Amino acid sequence: MAAGPFNYGLTTMPSGYEQDHTVPLWDVPDASIASHDMPLFQIGTVQYALDAPLASLAAASNRLALCLCPREDSEPLHIVLLDLDDPTRTRRAMVPISPPLRAPSRQAARSIKIYMDPTATHLLLCVDTHTYYWTPSWAQPRLVQRLESVPVTSVSWGPPQSTPPVPLSVLPGPRRWIWTPPILLGTARGDLIETIITAQIGDERPDLLDRWARRAGGSHEPALERYVHHLFSLSDTQPVTGLDWEYNAEQQALITVATSSRLFEFAGSCRESTLDGEPILKSLFTVYQTSPLPYVKTDLPAGPGGLVTATPPSRLPQAPQRVISWLSGAGIYTAQARNLHALEHADLISFPREDQPLALGSTPLHHVLVYDARVECLRSLDAQLVYEAPLPLESGERVLGTAVDPISGSCWIYTARTVFELVVTNETRDVWQSLLAQRDFDGALAFCPNDSAKHAVLAKKADALLAAGLAMEAATCYASAKVPSMEQVMLALMDARANDALRHYVRLCLDALPRDQGVQRLMLATWLLELYMGALSEKEESMDNAAVESLRADIQQVLHRHATALHPHTTYQLFLRQGRMDIWLMYAESRHDTRRIVQHWVDAQEWTRALEALSAQSQPELYFDFSEVLMKHAPAETVQCWQRCDMLDVGRLVPALLQYKPQKDDDHATDYALLYLAYAIDVQGSRDGSAYALRLTRLAASERHWPALLAFVEKAPSECLDLAFALRVCAAVQCHEACVRLYARMEQYENAVQLALSEGDVDLACACADLATNDRDLRRDLWLQCAKHVVQAHPSMQEVMQFLLRTDLLTVEDILPFFPDFYVVDDLKEQICDTLEGYVTRIDSLKEDMDKTAATAASIQHDIQQLGDRFIEVPASQLCMACKKPLLQRHLYVFPCRHGFHADCLTEQVTQHLPPRRLRRLLHLQNQLGALTANENAAPAAEPTRGKPSSALLSMSLERLRESVLPQVIVDAITTGLQEGVNSTRRAFSLNAESMDTTTPRCKAQTQALPPDTWTKMEALRAEMNTIIAGACPTCLLCVQQLATPFENTGESDNWLI
Repeated sequence: MAAGPFNYGLTTMPSGYEQDHTVPLWDVPDASIASHDMPLFQIGTVQYALDAPLASLAAASNRLALCLCPREDSEPLHIVLLDLDDPTRTRRAMVPISPPLRAPSRQAARSIKIYMDPTATHLLLCVDTHTYYWTPSWAQPRLVQRLESVPVTSVSWGPPQSTPPVPLSVLPGPRRWIWTPPILLGTARGDLIETIITAQIGDERPDLLDRWARRAGGSHEPALERYVHHLFSLSDTQPVTGLDWEYNAEQQALITVATSSRLFEFAGSCRESTLDGEPILKSLFTVYQTSPLPYVKTDLPAGPGGLVTATPPSRLPQAPQRVISWLSGAGIYTAQARNLHALEHADLISFPREDQPLALGSTPLHHVLVYDARVECLRSLDAQLVYEAPLPLESGERVLGTAVDPISGSCWIYTARTVFELVVTNETRDVWQSLLAQRDFDGALAFCPNDSAKHAVLAKKADALLAAGLAMEAATCYASAKVPSMEQVMLALMDARANDALRHYVRLCLDALPRDQGVQRLMLATWLLELYMGALSEKEESMDNAAVESLRADIQQVLHRHATALHPHTTYQLFLRQGRMDIWLMYAESRHDTRRIVQHWVDAQEWTRALEALSAQSQPELYFDFSEVLMKHAPAETVQCWQRCDMLDVGRLVPALLQYKPQKDDDHATDYALLYLAYAIDVQGSRDGSAYALRLTRLAASERHWPALLAFVEKAPSECLDLAFALRVCAAVQCHEACVRLYARMEQYENAVQLALSEGDVDLACACADLATNDRDLRRDLWLQCAKHVVQAHPSMQEVMQFLLRTDLLTVEDILPFFPDFYVVDDLKEQICDTLEGYVTRIDSLKEDMDKTAATAASIQHDIQQLGDRFIEVPASQLCMACKKPLLQRHLYVFPCRHGFHADCLTEQVTQHLPPRRLRRLLHLQNQLGALTANENAAPAAEPTRGKPSSALLSMSLERLRESVLPQVIVDAITTGLQEGVNSTRRAFSLNAESMDTTTPRCKAQTQALPPDTWTKMEALRAEMNTIIAGACPTCLLCVQQLATPFENTGESDNWLI
């Protein structure tokens, strides 16, 4: 039997409903974009060409199971499984023909019903007294043998089982076992039966000949049903028209059984599994068999008896687990399965018309009544008719029944030719209005589609609460509703004298106002404070302390939360007019207005509270502003407050410390100004000069502080304490010891010693004398003054001798002149003898030193004489250290370090590094030597500086001086008439033997032509010039000097930064 074309679109209905065929049947329009005028329900037709009359239909997991009845008695039944999510996965199976079906009983009405579990995996086809099982992977269904001759009229599926009902054998290859959940069956005789079916899938052989061959070979297929157990028989023998099995994880079960006129319920515990082959509902029904428990729920006039269930939205208030609806002759009987102990909240909904419907369907929120040619939908919340439409039936076509998908909640209506779907569009759209009419405000809020609906519900709820006297709750709802206007709500609350609710409402409105609405927030916040002030006064008059504290806490929260919305001056004046200084202070604290708080406590002469407020903030300026008045009235607490703050500038507190005067009548009274100055200087390390000066003045003002004054003037840094000022202050109060110490710190040791001696303090004078460490003579003179004072004070000779032991600068002979002329020195005889013996010892030591010095001088003279015989060998290949040319080419110098230079190269190199003073001396010697040899032929050697006096050289710059030095001229001046020999450990050589030999006629003539004193003077000048030029090896000298030269010059440190 070939199937026609299959289309999952919707076709045009006679009622005017029309939808594009490309929209899937299961695709419900989104509620958010659906028009409000669009009907909640629409009837769509499944465009599937049925090739045989439709006998029964079941729906689950968005799949449809259709049973097609054969047109002829000889043709078998067909099962078609439509997958609405994937049309390509449509399955079709042929039902094997049973012998009773082949009998010519076509005229008798046949009972054909198909049932599908919620997962759409297992199907049962009940044909009269025959029951077939089919799974979509099979080619054809199989007969359930043990249910043969059992007229099954209703089926309900139990909880899924994770383990098989009985131990199963291991299957070869890809085959595997599947099993159904426990199945509860209702029969036409009122019996309740439980069964479980197992099946093998994975390797199907649909060929009947192959199956017969396997049977002939002795291979038998296992039975489908693992057990079939009779549970219970109803009190009447009417057919079971509906079954429902509700269960939970605690193995609690509620079984609802419907017939045409009665509704039964069975509740109790069931077993967890059927592994031992026993039914899981046996224990539940055993209780009803052994005890007379009532299980008849209701008895109504007979009707179709259809039983449907629905799962309401969880947003419903007190939403039940399931809602059960039973179509009786009197109407729709509804009940809720909430705790699985019994059906609750039963109700009977009358039919909207007099005629009786043929079938009953359901959606989560509506009952669907199907008549001969129309459909009506009743809202389950209020039983209102919300939809009515005719069914597009052809002539002679009649409705066979309905099917409800337990997973998706969709409802299907079918005839022998057509399948209709009741398409639901935003089913919860009008639920809020229904709940609002029932005054179920919380439930209505859960289903409000937009803010305007929510505000309307809240406004109605607020009106009801206000009418019931719950003004506080009403104020909360009014604030959330935004309607009616704020003024109307306030007037209503004022008329109801609900002052607490009025404050609550105003506060909620203030919290909800955006911050950019400054004027509105200012008015509401100010008025709210006035309301709180009035309420606070009333509660205080009634002595309700708990209410007063609660109001104060609310006011504090308002002040902290809405401090920016209030106008400070207006708010302060509001609190002052009502005399609420406590709230005034609370507002100042919320604004952190410490200045105003401190000023308030100062005006009230509450010095401790003022200091507490001052300590609670961190602005140093406030300490300075209130320092004078606080120091005057609470010095001890003020000083403690100052000590806790490390950010204070002591110099700015000096005026307050100056105004503080300690008690004059109490000599032991604490000077708190002096106490704070000591803390600031000694602990905090202040270096403010005014603080040091004030502390000095305070210490000097009282004699009991003079010990501290002496320690202070000794340790105070000179850059912080003006020593001259301190001396004047100490002198004014005649604190001479402090003056002595100050003189000593000022390095005026003579004045210090004189003042100390004038006061008779010899020890202090001696200590001051020892301070002059840099001038030994001065220190000795100061000790002599001290000794003179000691001698003239007529002490005993023993005391004088003890005084001499205090220093090593004085001896007995130094103090003898201070004694009178006729003073008996018998007591000093021993000391004088010791002194003379010391002189003798010292003279002997000096003689030994002189002998050692004479021997050293003789040794040095001998070494000098030996220097004339010293020589250095110069190889012919040695080069000049300056010009790198052979050294023996011209006049040369060789140093003990064996470095050699040409005379002119050495002169040029040395003059580049000579200091200005030595350079001027060299030029001066050059001028003098040129002047002495002016009458000789070598006189032009001094031409460069001829005629320039020494004073002119002083005004020349260093560059000009170096330019004036001509190395060759200086070399000629040095080597002219130079004798061979050693001078200051240096020797000058010349390649001209005549210039090195003083016995040559030329040298003799020059020597004889000059006066002896002139020649001697010239030799001295040449020797000094030679010393300047060749005093040390320039290479070695520069190396030693550069070792101590830093890598960077002064001011160039930034250039080295990376």
